[in-house]
Amino acid sequence: METNKSKNIWWWVVGIIVVVVIVYFVGNKPVSNETIKIGAVLPLSGKNEFYGKEIQNAIELARGEVNSAGGGGINGKNLEVVYEDDQADAKIGASVMQKLVDVNKVSIVLGSWVSGVVLANAPIAEKAKVIVMAEAIAPAISSAGDYIFRIQPSASYYSAELMKVVIRELKLKNIATIYINNEFGIALRDTVKSEAEKLGGRIITEESYAQGDQDFRSQLTKIKAKNPDALFIGGYQEQSMVIKQASELGLKTKFLAGPPFENQKLVEDLRGLAERVIYPYHFLAQTSNPKTIAYMKAYKDKFNVETGGFAPLMYDAVYIIADALKECGVNTDCIKTALYATSYDGVSGLIKFDSNGDPVIPIVVKTVKNGQFVKYE
Repeated sequence: METNKSKNIWWWVVGIIVVVVIVYFVGNKPVSNETIKIGAVLPLSGKNEFYGKEIQNAIELARGEVNSAGGGGINGKNLEVVYEDDQADAKIGASVMQKLVDVNKVSIVLGSWVSGVVLANAPIAEKAKVIVMAEAIAPAISSAGDYIFRIQPSASYYSAELMKVVIRELKLKNIATIYINNEFGIALRDTVKSEAEKLGGRIITEESYAQGDQDFRSQLTKIKAKNPDALFIGGYQEQSMVIKQASELGLKTKFLAGPPFENQKLVEDLRGLAERVIYPYHFLAQTSNPKTIAYMKAYKDKFNVETGGFAPLMYDAVYIIADALKECGVNTDCIKTALYATSYDGVSGLIKFDSNGDPVIPIVVKTVKNGQFVKYE
């Protein structure tokens, strides 16, 4: 009897010890690696993948910094990004946007860089009350919806600053345009025309081309016959082919371009011809801003390449979104209100959003000198 009683007591003691150990380890186990998931729609393949991958790099750089910051990401949760490739195609963009909303259940989508994709995705986001933080310039995005924001200024801001230099300072008043026939190109064409006319200039001829075209000699021959003071080119990577073919045809004029001209591949392809181009932009690498300098070093260290100008905008956007998520969680109505109240001192300068969700960011007119993108003087 005593032996059985002793055994029972021993088993009770063992049981209590086991329970205590389990309670200790359960109560003190590391916090689960819970995440906040957002989406990103970008051109990650095709002719515009250079821009999409640059922006993806910026997202990943900022995401890593946010997750490793003191306090552990966003209120103890890591930020995760689900990437989708829109291939710069509005139909594909809408399809992957629907997938992010229905399958991944994201509350925020970064991108696209392509205006047509943003405008195709906006109704989907509005219906689902999903925040979009685009990096695209078509003026129509300003009225695309209450949940649609962008980190890149509208084409009208770029064109206004460019035309001030072209018409007021350089006295080039007769301007020809050649542009890609999509939302992006049309937006640049229209805003260049509008801003030029405000300042006493005029568009003397307009020519368009389709995405994927490589021969622009027919359009350029017509433009040359009009003898313009300057030629504005609204396009993407194909800008280098337009400029080289214009030069081959003997078109001796100042070349004007849109923001995508700031692309190291274009400069390498054009060589000395790049110095005949001026264009408006939102980022100046030659700066004394410590935050900008630190960002450029971090980008170079991580990706072994110098940052482009589209990357810092989205880098800032990730931090702005992270701040809103810390305040609101995934409540998109709260996030929307927080974004409208934003005043963020980023690597791109002080960023605020107007009543249309458009950023207020200084624009600078730039050119190329010795292979470097510099402020136009």
